[in-house]
Amino acid sequence: MTHIPSYLLRSRHSVWYFRIAVPQSIRTLVGCREIRRSLGTRSKRHALIQSRELLRQVQSLFTEAFQGTRPDTSAIGFEQESSKEASGRLYGEPTGALSERVRGEPEAPKGYVGPTITQVMDEYGQYQRMEGVSLKTVADKASVVALLVRIVGDVPVSHLNRKDAQSFRETALKLPPRATQQSEKSLAKLAEQADKTISVTTFNHYVKHLKTLFVYAIQEGYCDKNPFEGLKIRQRTKTNSLRSRFDSDDLRRLFSPATYERKDSPKAYRYWLPFLGLYTGARLNELCQLYVDDVVSIDGIDCLHIQATKPGQKLKNAASERLIPIHPKLKELGFLAYVDGLKDRGCQRVFPELSLHKRHGFAANPSRWFANYRAKVGFRDGEERKDFHSFRHTVADELKQAGISESLIAALLGHTSGGITYNRYGKDYAPGLLLPVVNLLSFDGIGSSGLRLATTSCSSSTPC
Repeated sequence: MTHIPSYLLRSRHSVWYFRIAVPQSIRTLVGCREIRRSLGTRSKRHALIQSRELLRQVQSLFTEAFQGTRPDTSAIGFEQESSKEASGRLYGEPTGALSERVRGEPEAPKGYVGPTITQVMDEYGQYQRMEGVSLKTVADKASVVALLVRIVGDVPVSHLNRKDAQSFRETALKLPPRATQQSEKSLAKLAEQADKTISVTTFNHYVKHLKTLFVYAIQEGYCDKNPFEGLKIRQRTKTNSLRSRFDSDDLRRLFSPATYERKDSPKAYRYWLPFLGLYTGARLNELCQLYVDDVVSIDGIDCLHIQATKPGQKLKNAASERLIPIHPKLKELGFLAYVDGLKDRGCQRVFPELSLHKRHGFAANPSRWFANYRAKVGFRDGEERKDFHSFRHTVADELKQAGISESLIAALLGHTSGGITYNRYGKDYAPGLLLPVVNLLSFDGIGSSGLRLATTSCSSSTPC
């Protein structure tokens, strides 16, 4: 049910009107005790849209008055009230002049249709940013909305219907991957030149973003129905097969001494990130944004503290903050010595060579590099779903096959697990409980002496 703000009321004739009390301290300057104005409509949706603009004007008016200036109220066009009218409305009914005025007023003009798709997305994006949603996530949603606009036009959200949603589905499924990033070509040209089209999973992601946009539009009173509800395509594929894990052959290719980065490379992230991904299961950006003091010792156990307390750090959700015990293989490879070397040089971050990207955090360059490295070592078509995130799936599957409980795996990976009692009142697993779980991760031949382990310290050429 749409929330009705306190400043929006309905008369006994079902006409909506705007009413807000003037603060006592500025009533002399404003000239009345209350601002009220008929919205001339019996439509709740139209009333919600109009009242927001009125509220913005009134807030601006109040600001002027608080600064000691007598505001110009003519643009708002409100009516002053008598004490008798005010007392009549204590019982929820307008009286006197207001009652006569709203009785004869017509509905809002039929041409009034509300905000367009782009306008709602702009507003929704600002709302999401205030809620702490990352800029990248908002941008991803905006790119899908832009695709919708290219297909159906930038029409008012109240005009979109199921037929428009079906048109979006038919067109989107003919487009190549990353079509949302190719605005310079027409959609017809993109479809014509496509060697392959987006997957069903990608399309369902598009629908998810559009559904959430229209959920917001409905909540704000801009439209009544969600045309994208139920538009997802059902898949018979099991969820855990949608993104592949790395098998032993994949890992041998990735960590081959012939192609793997040297440890003393000035771009240390190219050496350490794949190992960290394989032995922690952490997300790429969680690793890229580590600071040297995120490498901690808790109860004598060396851990990575995944958190968002320093500049540039962010987490996917609240469950993402966690302690991950450092695997013995990482110590054997010299990770702690590498971090100590950074501390000696006064470096703050574990990978000081990485710069902060506005949308992608510190993971922008590593993500591009790993995609290119995959191709270099022979990952081709049919393996496109094996990316850095596959290290997470590899860790999860290894532990699942070892019989580890879902809650322990979730704690290690930063997922929510269990019911409300477990999540709200249960404390995080202590590192001492997670260490035996981490130690179960074993990959034969990975990180052997065959790799080019030239040094156990960071490169002095790497800037801090």
